Amino acid sequence: MPTRPPSSRIRAALVTGTATALHYASPDLITDRRARGWTKVAITAVALAASVPELRAAWTGEGERRTGEPSLSEVFRSLPPARKAVALTPVVAVVAVSGGWLALVERWIFRRGQARAAAGKRFPHTGPALLYGALAGALWFVEPPADRG
Repeated sequence: MPTRPPSSRIRAALVTGTATALHYASPDLITDRRARGWTKVAITAVALAASVPELRAAWTGEGERRTGEPSLSEVFRSLPPARKAVALTPVVAVVAVSGGWLALVERWIFRRGQARAAAGKRFPHTGPALLYGALAGALWFVEPPADRG
């Protein structure tokens, strides 16, 4: 039976959805490129700050769920430096590929909005931004997979 999400998760979902919508709608709201960049930095900081309670709860709850087993961080700390490097290589590769992919997708989103603006659409970035914000907020309510074992 699903339980009601905690208020911190609801707050994080609302802030994340709003921040995402503002982030992607910012070309319609702020014309100066530099000001838009700093505004996006501030929006990201607010979204991150709103998610801290949920992230902290998830981080501290990880070790409590698995009693008798060492945590992932304890196992990682016990590895010799060469093994740590081998273990981190796929992580670095995934982060690099994800960052590149994200840059390409964001560039495509921006260019599509600019094309809509050139076609005469009023607030061309705002419509998709509302959809992205709704999706980002909804992701907070996806239940994490249950622990197996």
